[in-house]
Amino acid sequence: MIHAYNDFYLPIIQNKVGEIFELALVYEKIEQDKFIDIFLNSYISKAIENNNMKYTMGKSSNELFALILDKDPKEYNVSSIATPEYWCGYVLAYIQWYFNISFKEIFEKVPFNELYMNYFPYHEMDILHMVDYYEKRLNIPSKLKIMREKMGLSQSQLALNADVPLRTIKSYEQKTVDISKAQIETVYKLARELCCKMKDLI
Repeated sequence: MIHAYNDFYLPIIQNKVGEIFELALVYEKIEQDKFIDIFLNSYISKAIENNNMKYTMGKSSNELFALILDKDPKEYNVSSIATPEYWCGYVLAYIQWYFNISFKEIFEKVPFNELYMNYFPYHEMDILHMVDYYEKRLNIPSKLKIMREKMGLSQSQLALNADVPLRTIKSYEQKTVDISKAQIETVYKLARELCCKMKDLI
C-alpha cells in the first residue's frame, strides 16, 4: 500500500485534524455538514492530504482552523479530554493517509455522521478496525490489484508470468480469499513479478 506521505508525520497531522474538528464542532458549534463543506473546499484540506509542511508542520491547529474559516486565529480553552469530534478528525486523517485518497472521496462514500455514530465502540479499539471498516465502505481495491494495474498487467498476464493460477489471483483481488494466508512462495512470486515487496501485497 502506498500511503499519502511518510508515517513519521502522521501522529502530528492526526492530532491537528482532530483538534480542527473539535474546534469547529464543539467550540465554534458549526453545523457538521456546513463545516465539512467549508473544510473540503479549503486549500488547507489539500495541504493536509499532501503533507504540505508549510501548513502541516508550520502552523498550529488554531492557525489552520482560522485559515479554513478565513478568519484571524484565536485562543481556545480546550479540554484535555478528547471528544468524539476530535476522534473523528483523528480517524479521518489516518484513513486519508492510509488509503492515499482525498477527504472528498472519503466523505462521498462515508458521511461524517456515520463515522460519528461509530465512536462507540470503535474509539476503544485499535484504529486498524476503522481501516477495515472504511476499506469495505469505500470499496478499496486489493493491494494486489493496485500493484498489478500499476505495472500495466492483466490478471492473465500476471498469472502466466508469475506462474500462479489465474483463479488464485482473481480470488485474492476479489478478497474472497485472504492473501495474507497464502503460501509464502505464492506471495513471493507475485511480488517478484510486480517489482514490489511481499509486505506491499499483504
